[in-house]
This record gives sequence, structure tokens and C-alpha cells, in this order.
Amino acid sequence: MELEKIIKPVHSELDAVKDNYASQLKARFEPINGIGRYLSKSRGKFFRPTLVLLSAKSGKNADLGKAISVGVAVELIHAASLIHDDIIDEAVLRRKRKTVNSKWGNAISVIAGDYLLAKAFDMISKLNDPKLLSGFSKTAGRMCEGEMAQLANAYNFEVTEKRYLDIIKRKSAYLLSDCCAVGGTLGNLSDEKIKRLAGYGLNLGIAFQIVDDCLDLTGDENDLGKSVWQDMEEGKLTLPLIFMLRSASRKNKIKLIELITLGGNAAHRILKGEAINSGAISRSRKVASFYIRSAKKKLGGCNGVLRKTFCDIADYVLERKG
Repeated sequence: MELEKIIKPVHSELDAVKDNYASQLKARFEPINGIGRYLSKSRGKFFRPTLVLLSAKSGKNADLGKAISVGVAVELIHAASLIHDDIIDEAVLRRKRKTVNSKWGNAISVIAGDYLLAKAFDMISKLNDPKLLSGFSKTAGRMCEGEMAQLANAYNFEVTEKRYLDIIKRKSAYLLSDCCAVGGTLGNLSDEKIKRLAGYGLNLGIAFQIVDDCLDLTGDENDLGKSVWQDMEEGKLTLPLIFMLRSASRKNKIKLIELITLGGNAAHRILKGEAINSGAISRSRKVASFYIRSAKKKLGGCNGVLRKTFCDIADYVLERKG
């Protein structure tokens, strides 16, 4: 099922988020304004704001105005993180368009990412909720910790599954958890229901990143709309690579390590085949399925219509091709 059809319950609010987001990207100075125009034309899924809005609408008398503002801020944080990630990965394609760094260079792109973060936290601060500001500040710190931990473990061929999961929680999953928890708070849900939504978001985020890492190895650049094999080029050991190395014989493991270190299209083709044939991809997807089931189990307190929407989103995350 297409995500557009799944998220119909928040279409009108999401349109408001998109309009506000586009206005936040306008600036008085170039090239920031040019980058803002460029980003506003990129058709992102607005996945994280969707979680904020759905969680808010799970309750009665939700403060949808605040939820829309939080959704915009979250999308700005996400956009900033993508710009910084693309700089680190030297990526050239994002959402089927040139990355900001490939058009404007690394120096300007770093500042542009910082500018978006500043805009996001300015919006959050204006909501006059210290807990909200503190929560997202903590998550932004965790995202940086996750990125640094991943870089620190580059070409560490002994990295464990546990370490990998800790990294992706910090890089990706805690932000999704926050989206759900904050939305639930703005929906005036009970503490127990907010906790459940936060757990849903965390498990969903873990599964999302595992699927993303599988697609980075096996996906098509045209379907994904972004550069593939980026993690491997940077020596980042994702779950499929961890499983592939773990199941290999000593002799084959040495060969695989050489290919990962060497990089290039020829090495990528061999490693893609090995990841599929060794069962590393299917095993990784089974782990993702476990986290999707765990996410769904957290939805006991949601109302009927939105519970189905949350479940459909979880299925979409597991089955997506791009």
C-alpha cells in the first residue's frame, strides 16, 4: 500500500506542515535562500511529522496547532541530518536529485545544515514548553553520538549486532520515538499510552534503519532516489554485512573484508550477491520483522481507526522498496 493512502487521517494537518516547512526554508541571504528553495522542491515523505500528527490525533482535544509546529521542527531536524550525512558519505544523489553538498560544496552545506537545526530549535523554543525543548535537544545529541560511534567503528570488522543496534537507535530510532511521544503528549493521552507510543516509535525506527541498510546493499539507485552502497564505501558495518561476515568461513571472510576495503562497482556486485546468497539479507529482514511485531504490540491503547493506520505504517516500513 502507498504511504499517501495510509496516512489519509492526517492529510489536512500534513498539508499545513508542508506549507509551514516551505516558509521556514526561506531566508534573506544567499546561498541559504537558494538551498531552501531547492530543498522545498524535494518531495520527502514527511514521515516523522506524520507520526507526530497521528499520535496527537489518538487523543481527545489535541493541540493540533502545536503538533503542526512540532512536525515542521522535526522535519527541519531530519533535513539537517540528511545534509550532514550526505557530506560525510560524499553522496551525490538524494530524492532523485543532486545532494546539497554536490551542488554547493561541503563548507556551505555544513552551514546550511546548522541553519536548519537553528530554525528547528527556534520553533520549538517558541512553544514555551521546556520539556519539549529538553527532549529534542537530548535526541539531537544522541543523533550526533550515533553518527560519531558509526564513524569510530568504520572498518571494524568485529563490530557486534548489539553495537550496531545501539548506533541506529541513536542515529534514527530515538527521533521517531520522540515524534510519537510528543504527539501523544499534545493529544493529552495518559502517561501509559504515551509510553506505549514511544515504544512503538523506537521499534519502528530500528526496523526502518535495518530495512534501509538492506536496500543500501540490494536496492536500485533509481528506485531509491539516492546513492547506494554508501555505507560500504565508508566502511560502515551494517547488519547485513555483520551477518555476512559472521557466517563466512575464515578464508571467505578475508576475501569479503578485502572487497569491502577495496570498494568500487566490481566489489559491490560481488558483495551484493554474497549478501543475498549467504542469507544475510533475509536474516536482517527477519530482525526487522521482529521489531515491527514489537512495535505493533505497543498499540494496545490506540483507538480503532488510528491503530490500523499505525499498523499499516509499520507494514509499509517493512515492505518498502525506496
